[in-house]
Amino acid sequence: KRIVQNTLRNGMNDKTVGMRKVMIGTPLYDGKVELDYMMSVFQTLEFCALNEIQMNLKTIVGCSLIQKARDELFRMAYEAEVDDLIFIDSDQCWSQKDFGNLLSYHVDVIGGAVVSKNDLVHYNVKTFEPKYDFYYGLIDARAVGTGFLRISKRAIKMMWEASEPYKDGDKEYRHVFETRVVNGQLLGEDVSFCQKWRDMGEKVYVHPEISIAHIGRKRWSGDFAKYVEIANDNYARS
Repeated sequence: KRIVQNTLRNGMNDKTVGMRKVMIGTPLYDGKVELDYMMSVFQTLEFCALNEIQMNLKTIVGCSLIQKARDELFRMAYEAEVDDLIFIDSDQCWSQKDFGNLLSYHVDVIGGAVVSKNDLVHYNVKTFEPKYDFYYGLIDARAVGTGFLRISKRAIKMMWEASEPYKDGDKEYRHVFETRVVNGQLLGEDVSFCQKWRDMGEKVYVHPEISIAHIGRKRWSGDFAKYVEIANDNYARS
C-alpha cells in the first residue's frame, strides 16, 4: 500500500490541503479537562484555520463505560461523514506539529505515541517484535492507544459496518470499541479496535516524531523517536 504525505502549514511548509472536515472526540467522565489540553485545542484551532480545515470538538460527559463513550463519538463522526475522527484524551498535551503530522499521511489508522503516567518511560504502542519496524517512514504497529489516534472516513465506514449493532433509546450504535478476550488475554477497547482493523487486512501506523505529553499529578514528557532508536539498537545487539 503506497503511503502519500500531504504538506501542511505546521511550521514545515506552505501548501494547504483544501477543506477537510475533522472531528476531535474526547470522552469526559467527570466533565473536566486539563489546562494543557485546552491550550493545545486553541493552538489546533489556529492550525486548522491556516490549513482550511473545518474542525469540530465533540465530548461525551458522564459516561462510566469508556467503550460506550467512544462508540458514541464514533457514531457522531459516522453520521457527520467527517474526513477524519481524531480521538484525543482530556489529559493529553500536543503541538501544532503533532496535529499536522497526524494528518499528513494518506493512511486510515494512525496514532501518536503517548508517554505513560510514571517515571519509567513507556509508550502506548504495541509492536510485533521487540524492535520497531518502519514502513515508508511510519511505524507498522500491532496496536496504539486511543489517546491521540486518527481514523479516516474509509476506516470509519468499514469499522461501522463490521461491528455489532446495538440500541440505546432510539439511537443505533455499533460496538466498535469493545473489550474482548483473545488467546486468553483481555484486550482493552483501544487494542481491540486495532486488532479488529488488522483482522480486516489493514494496518495500524504510528508516527515516530509524535510524542504526546501526559498530564496528571505532574506533566510527563518524552522523546518517542529517541526511544525507538534505543529500542532498535538494543534489539540489534541481542
